[in-house]
Formats: sequence, C-alpha cells, structure tokens
Amino acid sequence: MLKFLLFAVIVTCVIIFFGQYQKMDTAQKRKALWRFGVGAFLGVLVLLVATGKMNWVGAAIGALIPFLRNAYGLAAHLLPLWLQRKKAEQDQAKQQEPLHPTTTQGNMGITEALDILGLTGDIDKGEITPTMIQDAHRRLIQKLHPDRGGNDYLAAKINQARDYLLKILKD
Repeated sequence: MLKFLLFAVIVTCVIIFFGQYQKMDTAQKRKALWRFGVGAFLGVLVLLVATGKMNWVGAAIGALIPFLRNAYGLAAHLLPLWLQRKKAEQDQAKQQEPLHPTTTQGNMGITEALDILGLTGDIDKGEITPTMIQDAHRRLIQKLHPDRGGNDYLAAKINQARDYLLKILKD
C-alpha cells in the first residue's frame, strides 16, 4: 500500500511538472529541468535512506552534489585570494628566517672537520690516516645520506670535512 501511495505521489508530481513545463519559454525550461532533476535526485536519496537501502553518509555526499555548481563559482573567486595570501606568507617567512650560514672549505678548521667525522688525534703528527678519514666518512654518510633519511646539509658537511682533511694530508 505504501509503495502504491508513493508511486501515485511521484506520478502526480511529474504530471504537474510537465503541465507547467509546456507553458514555459526555452530559458525557463532549461532552469526548470535542472531544478526538477535536482529535486528528483534528492527525493530518490531521501527514499533510499528512509528505506535503509543507502547509508546516510552516501546520502549526505549525494545531497551536496547539486551545490557543487555554486561551489565552483565560489572557489573561482576565493582561490586567487588564497593563493595571494599564501605567497605573502612565504615572502614574509623568507624575510624573517635567516639562511643557514654556508661554510666553505676555506674557513673550515681542522678541529671542526675532525669533530664532524668523529675522529680524534693530531693530523699533523700522522695520527690520522686517509683510510681512517674514508672509513669515518663512509660510516657517517651511510647513516646521514638524504636517501637514507638524513638531510642535504649534514651530508654536505660530512663530504666537506672529508675533502678538507684529505687535502691537508696531501699537502
């Protein structure tokens, strides 16, 4: 009985809609078809939720679909403003944050290079050998290489310390 009543309501709504639809001009017909389609879609969603054939989350998502048309226009207006704000935040952060001081081989000291590689001893007395430097470098770079979870800065410092100490040993 409930199904028959529901069917009768739907048929009545369709007959009324098409009766008014024939009296409309082209622009109004397009708008009316859109509204009818959205109304039918929402009606089917409500029916499916009421009968337990559709989860309420799916119905909520489906009910939001007609509003996407308006959301597109809103997003088109808000997106440039949001992008402009993000760019301003990035520019401000660049101005406030000082960059890491870059160290070149010319100003890296022997003690700093030895500390970076974890070596102890006097390089001038021959206590540090090229093999020790290479082994210390290999051990650290395996732990701190960017491909293994380290970062570029530490890997560069380790490489720089190795190169500096090897250069001193050659001279």
